[in-house]
Amino acid sequence: MGHFFDALKAGARAIVFEADPAEYVVAGRKVKCPHCGETRFAPGRALLNTRGATFLNLDWTNESATVLICAECGRIEWFADEPQEVQS
Repeated sequence: MGHFFDALKAGARAIVFEADPAEYVVAGRKVKCPHCGETRFAPGRALLNTRGATFLNLDWTNESATVLICAECGRIEWFADEPQEVQS
């Protein structure tokens, strides 16, 4: 099981380095990684699956959330509201 998490972490890092990390604001506050304190993240989208839609093979009808992947440690933070990129 440890190899799975290593691969997941490596994949998150690959996404971060393919897109330029940036700083984001949600609800008027700058997003900061609770694990390492980094303020730069790479954005992504994630599908919020439900059992009923999955059972009926209708996953595409589910809502999605924005995820921000920490540029330093790879921690993934989920947001229902769209984070706003800080313009420098």
